[in-house]
Amino acid sequence: MSAIRNIVSISTPEHVKVPFETAGIGTRSLAKLVDFFCVGGVLIPLGLVTYTVLSVLSLATSYLIPSILVGVSWVLLAFVPIMYFTFTEYWLKGQTLGKMIFNLRVIADDGQNPSFSSIFLRNVIQLVDLLPGFYLLGLVTIFFHPKEKRIGDLVAGTLVIQERTTQMKKIAFYHTTLSLSKKDKEDFKLLTVISSEFFRILESFLGRRKDLEEGRRRVLADQLIKAGWPNIEVYAGKEELFLEKIYLYLREHHYVADQPVLVSEYYSK
Repeated sequence: MSAIRNIVSISTPEHVKVPFETAGIGTRSLAKLVDFFCVGGVLIPLGLVTYTVLSVLSLATSYLIPSILVGVSWVLLAFVPIMYFTFTEYWLKGQTLGKMIFNLRVIADDGQNPSFSSIFLRNVIQLVDLLPGFYLLGLVTIFFHPKEKRIGDLVAGTLVIQERTTQMKKIAFYHTTLSLSKKDKEDFKLLTVISSEFFRILESFLGRRKDLEEGRRRVLADQLIKAGWPNIEVYAGKEELFLEKIYLYLREHHYVADQPVLVSEYYSK
């Protein structure tokens, strides 16, 4: 029996709808446990050191240590988890150590990497998600929201997705060979170079299109062409041929890589 997957469509800045699989309560909870273990590894020794210093200061000042110093110390300790989640998600492009283990990633509602302010906001509001205890409010919100968002995600405009990296080991080409003609290269040289984010969207479409219904597949191909190269007219039925060729050109000249592996099934038809 296959697992239940929640697939949502996100409109990118290029006005292309891209499917993402949202992360469920189970994997998010496991990732959070790993992260809390990492935070505890820092928080426990730091708390012991702080307690020791405050105790020594109390004895040295006949227990007259200002209460404000104690309060500031506890506030700083409470801020450690927020700093951990904020800086790891920012530096690791939407991932913490726990999310990395379970292939989860935080993205913005438009499919892009979230800004630092969005990441900080979603993690500060994590304090609300913890209420009334054991992350109860956050879990309830995730369960009932169609995109499995907690309150922090709703306020910050983010969501957590499940990445399926193993599905993109190769890209099969069905309409052309893996080499471009001299004329193709000269023609593509005149076209606008798309952004790296849009290139990843194109790559994702080519790698996963076989799983799409034929009509939906053609609509998405047409949307990609209009979004990336609005001045280009492509004959009906030749959309994927154009996308295969432009992908080959961009990968060879602008986004040089050897992964995913390209496989041509053009002659097998």
